[in-house]
Amino acid sequence: MIAILGGGISGLTAAFELKKAGKEFFLLEATPAIGGKVQSSQQQGFTLEHGPNTVLINNPEIKKLIEELGLWKELIFPDEKASSNRFVLKNGKIEAFPSGLKKMLRSKLFCFETLSAVFKEIFNTSKSATEDESLAAFVERRWGKQILDDFITPFVTGIYAGDPYKMSAKYTMNMLKEAEEKYGSIVKGAFKIMKAKKLENEKNGLPKQKIFTFKNGLQQLISALHGQVEENVEQGAVCTKIEYTNKEYTIHYEQNGVEKSATASHIVSALPAFALAELVHNFAFGLSSSLYKINYEPAMTVHLGFDSKNMVFSEKAFGILSRNAEKVPFLGVLFNSQFFPHTAPEGKDLITVICGGARYPEIVAKSDEEVLEEITSCLKELLGIKGNFELTNIVRWKRGIPQYEVGYRKIEAEIELFLGAHHNFKIASNYYKGISVSDCVKNGSLVAQSLI
Repeated sequence: MIAILGGGISGLTAAFELKKAGKEFFLLEATPAIGGKVQSSQQQGFTLEHGPNTVLINNPEIKKLIEELGLWKELIFPDEKASSNRFVLKNGKIEAFPSGLKKMLRSKLFCFETLSAVFKEIFNTSKSATEDESLAAFVERRWGKQILDDFITPFVTGIYAGDPYKMSAKYTMNMLKEAEEKYGSIVKGAFKIMKAKKLENEKNGLPKQKIFTFKNGLQQLISALHGQVEENVEQGAVCTKIEYTNKEYTIHYEQNGVEKSATASHIVSALPAFALAELVHNFAFGLSSSLYKINYEPAMTVHLGFDSKNMVFSEKAFGILSRNAEKVPFLGVLFNSQFFPHTAPEGKDLITVICGGARYPEIVAKSDEEVLEEITSCLKELLGIKGNFELTNIVRWKRGIPQYEVGYRKIEAEIELFLGAHHNFKIASNYYKGISVSDCVKNGSLVAQSLI
């Protein structure tokens, strides 16, 4: 019997693969809901994403999953103009965010000295011996501080909500690190890596346009997966301890006030790092200690719906990122209804404001009234929004996004040491081998395949 702990996208994907293979398993989910941070809701005609807003079809596993669930016809791809048009806030002004080297050369964001440093980097052949350095140190070493402040930091904080001075270059922007290690020049190396990746994607039949959602939000993927494995799922099952004896695992959990236990020959953990750390410390102290070191930054999404004619900012865009130096209460603003028009009723606009992270964690603890006052007053001034918001919605994640920080290499080594000693224990979670939804689908699928 296989036990899957956690009913997020990783655990559900693993469960689906095991179900197809006819394997016996059960899945324990602590909350009454299913899907982890992938949650959607319909409110006043708006489609709101409580966690991730988009997913990438960037590996064969997620493409296969969508096809097997019969959801391909339900895919919605973004408006091309809006999805390619992105902005960054600099000195209180909204500036176009360059999507490539040519646009960077024409961008108002960068001074001559910075562009010169980028050009010179093309001819750089030096390779760093530093195995694990911060993203900030890596970028400053290769390109200088302006590229870090105005280009890299807004981009990575929009994904990880982390601090570039703590984030590991290798584990957060591995392509750049790989380019340096293999080719010396990051620019030349990145082009070669991206070209190879493009050919691989074409070989695997992946669509050119990779960003997607579904008509009813990303929850549609969760619902489809849950529907396939529902009879094997126990919700509201809070795991309290795992015991390991005679090559078997006994999982103790509480459900509706009743203490229960179940025995399994194999475990797939799709739990957050801190949750698994608490469960295994009695027989895997080294793993437990390492998992406790993984930092989770708090995150919050604020959804705002309003009449389209009430916003002065008229650029069709994916969104706006902010630099660390900006005195604004957000990491980024997504113009959902511009790149996915179906997310708002006709004549209305929906924006999602991403807040918190390492930059401003305190905002997550503020009251709804305080948050809305701070966010809406800022956006009214920045975007020229007039009148009242027809919809406001706040979702808090106190432990939001796991951070791959400097020192993660040692944590990874401890994880792999444990997995090497416990061949019947698998980990599929966003703190290990990637944080994105598509990473989680891939890892959940591969873990399940290793048990079939």
